[in-house]
Amino acid sequence: MSKKNQIDELQYFIKNSFFLDLEPQKALQMAKRLKKFKNNIKCDLPKVRIRMLSNFNLELIIDSLFFCFYQRGIFADITYSDFGTMFTELLDPKSQTYILKPDIIFIWPTYRDIQEYNISVDKEVCFWKKLWNLSKNKKIEIVQCLFDKPPFISMNNFQSNSKNSLISHINETNLELEKKFSNEVSFINLETLQINVGSKNWHDNRMYALCKQPFALDAIPETSQFLTSCIASKLGKSKKVLVMDLDNTLWGGEIGDLGEDGIILGKETSDGEGYVNFQSYIKQLANMGVLLAVCSKNNEDIAKKVFINHTDMLISLEDISCFVANYKDKASNISYIKKFLNVDYDSMVFIDDSKVECEWVKSSLPDVVVINLDGDPSSFAYQLDRQGLFIRSSITQEDKMRAKSFQAKKEINKLKTNTNNLQAFLKSLNPVLVIEKVLPYALDRVEQLLLKTNQFKLNNTVYNKKQIELNHNKVLAMRFVDKLNDYGIVVILLLDFRDKKINIINWVMSCRVFSRNIELAVLEILKKIAHNKSYKKISLEFIKSKKNIAAESVISKLGFKKIKNTSVYDLNIDDIAVNSNIKIKFLERFDK
Repeated sequence: MSKKNQIDELQYFIKNSFFLDLEPQKALQMAKRLKKFKNNIKCDLPKVRIRMLSNFNLELIIDSLFFCFYQRGIFADITYSDFGTMFTELLDPKSQTYILKPDIIFIWPTYRDIQEYNISVDKEVCFWKKLWNLSKNKKIEIVQCLFDKPPFISMNNFQSNSKNSLISHINETNLELEKKFSNEVSFINLETLQINVGSKNWHDNRMYALCKQPFALDAIPETSQFLTSCIASKLGKSKKVLVMDLDNTLWGGEIGDLGEDGIILGKETSDGEGYVNFQSYIKQLANMGVLLAVCSKNNEDIAKKVFINHTDMLISLEDISCFVANYKDKASNISYIKKFLNVDYDSMVFIDDSKVECEWVKSSLPDVVVINLDGDPSSFAYQLDRQGLFIRSSITQEDKMRAKSFQAKKEINKLKTNTNNLQAFLKSLNPVLVIEKVLPYALDRVEQLLLKTNQFKLNNTVYNKKQIELNHNKVLAMRFVDKLNDYGIVVILLLDFRDKKINIINWVMSCRVFSRNIELAVLEILKKIAHNKSYKKISLEFIKSKKNIAAESVISKLGFKKIKNTSVYDLNIDDIAVNSNIKIKFLERFDK
């Protein structure tokens, strides 16, 4: 096959196939090909440097990880340690790990790396804590797998309750690591992956004897996909929106022909129970903060009756952030949903049972992930879940409230149509911006907002949870509330006070509160802080990206002026004259 044909085939698989859907040998072949031709494919993906450390041989999985990251929209520069050098790499400040200055250190121990398991769990945890110290001092993000379970029956079952067994030691160590250090290290639990891959594939003793790789080649695709999804979630790359077909997706049959009493839904039949279980899975995604949208070729009133009247319907209309049912093509309707929810196409997943509809959306909206649900409805949850698209590094209170904020948006849009004075209308909603200290319960949300926000974000500077805690006096978290909804924490400001001015290190704002004048209220707050400190200027650094056009527009509207030949913008305090009509409430004395 010619070079051109190899690249064409590779690009086809990247665009049209999930890595997991390929036969293992074909998946590994495509992964090697991408590595070979990566410089021949046009790429403007964000880059992340990852250093992988393990005491087993990582060489055979690296290409697959690169492929999976590439499909997720990340160009991963992955380097890895030699066999058996994990501990020395972490402890030696002159090791390649620190010379390369990675963005993320990914530590992958196995049960073989447990210290003598007759030592106390506290000593085990202390040993690992010492390994992280140098990385944390250098402010490198650490992601670590928890210990997997050994493959031997004799070491499991009843021994999990024995204080002197290896399995008990592993269980307790994993629990203690997560309990004590989850704010400093991001842990990945491998238990579900180990079950899905199967014990014989996860623990391949022949492969370990041959090349010191503990798992079979057949385990590489699923392992790569899972680990990529976990790390991608730390980089803010989890999918945000699930767009759903209705007929033969949430229930069996066509509602327009059969009516709500004729569709297949309920535990009376195996297919009906399959649809109920699939809805239960989707409901759990919604509880994690995934936005649900409907995109169906149906009469809207008829389709909504199922949600209202059918006793076995688990998903309610209140769970749906955007409901579109008409006879337009689905790509156009997804474009409408994207605009209403104010998200990017690459944060959306579309599911449908029709191959024709799926191919149309794929070709029209290539950034939308499309999953063609096929076969028995009892397998639908697995078909959607196995790609790891919705894995979350944490679930916050704001995630759980997200759908309600879009219900409030619908109500606001209805009310808007009855007024000619937009500012007076926004004021009538009694908006309040609450500035609060970043308490432990809010750390996950602050980190999440810094990582996931794209449209209103000045630059790529982010803090992890430990950095947020260390800089808590310079991190402003702002909660927005009006008479219709509590939107949770929607604004984060990272500040620094030096050179007699306020330096905005970064400023992020949730797209759910665009067009509510919150940026004006933020400026009022900064002006108040500056006056109390006798400062005369506010400064920020803006780095333009493909997605932060909204931020660029706002800083220009607020009067910031760019300093020639730099990415720095300044604003004189005396030039600020804004009125947001938003009540500002300080829970802490940040204005000092």
